[in-house]
Amino acid sequence: MNESRPVLIYAELLSRIQGVSVGCELYTPSSPDTKATISSDGWFFTIHHDGIQTSIHLPGQVVSVKQLPIQSIGKKHLSCRLPLASSLERHAFSTPGEQTVPWSATDLQPGSHITCRRCHANIVEPGLIKVWKDLPSENWAEMMEFWHCHKPHDHGHGHEHDDDGVASKAYGANSRISAQAGVGFVDLSSFLLSETDISVSAITKVPSSLESRSESENRDETHENGEPHSLHPDNISISCVSCKNQLGILNELGAAVTLFKWQVYVDEQISQGPDNSPNLFHWVSSILLATIARSGCSKSILLPMKLKDQPVQNVSQANGTSQSLLNIWVFNNISFSSTGEGRSPMKAIKVFYRMVSQGEADKLLDSMMSDVQDITLPAEAIEKVKDILNRNNFLLPQSDRQFKEWKVSLLEKWEGKDG
Repeated sequence: MNESRPVLIYAELLSRIQGVSVGCELYTPSSPDTKATISSDGWFFTIHHDGIQTSIHLPGQVVSVKQLPIQSIGKKHLSCRLPLASSLERHAFSTPGEQTVPWSATDLQPGSHITCRRCHANIVEPGLIKVWKDLPSENWAEMMEFWHCHKPHDHGHGHEHDDDGVASKAYGANSRISAQAGVGFVDLSSFLLSETDISVSAITKVPSSLESRSESENRDETHENGEPHSLHPDNISISCVSCKNQLGILNELGAAVTLFKWQVYVDEQISQGPDNSPNLFHWVSSILLATIARSGCSKSILLPMKLKDQPVQNVSQANGTSQSLLNIWVFNNISFSSTGEGRSPMKAIKVFYRMVSQGEADKLLDSMMSDVQDITLPAEAIEKVKDILNRNNFLLPQSDRQFKEWKVSLLEKWEGKDG
């Protein structure tokens, strides 16, 4: 007697064509007894196969059909498209620039403590952060400098005085936002705090003894090795004393601490509890969408953050092979359901991904015609992103998991309080 297994069902909302695409992966070929039905309310798709009934909550309400014809008898993959029952407006998706950002300044409670997400140790004591402020977008300084240099009504200005003039306005490309005691500056994926607000006993600085050469020597070697990306010699890693969780980085020159949002917990204005807080993958999807909104580039290379306490690595590793880097191509904003994901339906970005060598990554990033942006994250975070992409690859039917040299996967999106 053959043991029957459940069917894998994947459904994706296709808002532009007013439909839901459904793919089914059977573990034995379909037979005349294989049937597919839609519930009377149009929200559930069910397939009957080998004596097992498998249902899924669809990502969009479709026109109810009592029974769908099975077109491919003897096949293990079945697919169909179902028309939506409601109008386009109900299913329209926002553009990348309109996406909800997890934990913006208005979401956070003034006076909140900041705790380690893993062990809940206090990193910042309650009452120290009096106000939260959102930082400008990543390219704000360059855009403001461009505007002041090239505004149409300002003719005959001397470029030799531009730097001083722009700097005096405090938003030139050469100006920096300094950490301030009592103020929590909020970036897309991190908090910028004054070192004085951090509980010294709660963190540990990773020893920087590995850094045996001067900053200038590191810069020279970086250019000689052709690795101009993401070297930050003034930053060192900081970790939680209790559980060794990497919390962020300390800039020794500016006495500023950057805490990674996904490694800490902060009280929200409208509490959703730690279990419903955004996670690393919400921030990565937000970063990818923000990159598209800022640069128009849908392809990114994830580069591991280089810290002062880490040795500078050559492109060629000890075994003579090139370092592999994660290349992600954002395909679409979607809503999907899968029998492999118990929280279905959910919002996500559909991505293609692959591993590329350091050499290929440099060519993609440095090309004059490049459509690829670099995103710097801690190495540990990138490894977790790889793991979730590989795991979510199996949420799709086997026939949909590969596109040429790219694998296909899903990254959950943060929908905020209204998600």
